[in-house]
Amino acid sequence: MVICFRRDRTFVDSLPYIYMNGNYIERVSQAKILGVTISSDLSWNAHVDEIISKARKRVYMIYQLKRAGINQNDLISIYVSVIRPVVEYACPVWHTNLPKYLSDNIEIIQKRCLKTIFPGYQYENILQLVHLPTLHRRRDELCRAYFAKMKSRDHKLNALVPNGRSVPYVFRLCNKLPIPRAKTNRYKNSLIPWCLEQFQIG
Repeated sequence: MVICFRRDRTFVDSLPYIYMNGNYIERVSQAKILGVTISSDLSWNAHVDEIISKARKRVYMIYQLKRAGINQNDLISIYVSVIRPVVEYACPVWHTNLPKYLSDNIEIIQKRCLKTIFPGYQYENILQLVHLPTLHRRRDELCRAYFAKMKSRDHKLNALVPNGRSVPYVFRLCNKLPIPRAKTNRYKNSLIPWCLEQFQIG
């Protein structure tokens, strides 16, 4: 897969193919790596479409269980343990670069489930009733927790976190890590710069 942000794909088509053992490696516009669909333009539309499609198949289970007489508390537990993990899998990889319209599309899954369990209630009221955050807020919390783990020297990705010992004294004094300079919004909104700016974890 060739990463390219141009709308005109002729540039990619003009690149020479890579051969291995006499066979060329197929060039694709997207590929699934460890369950995450990565597109050649680094957009997340394909991945979001896929996780929503998977989740919708499980949403029907809530309808069936409700008709079978399962109580509301158990239905919430089933949603949290079976459906919600599908739409937040590996979210530190993609959440911080997710545009609002894709985030809203994911949120629809939780809205459908909760309104099925509590018909006639407003979504915001249901969240307060069952003590659940929005999916967007929960992904924020998961990114914060994952970044906190990355700060540990034993973590495999710790080398990507700025080294506080090598920054000016003023940063060490306020117990904050510096925010890397970003030339593009794509990098600025990637996990580490985003977490440093949003959470100011030092």
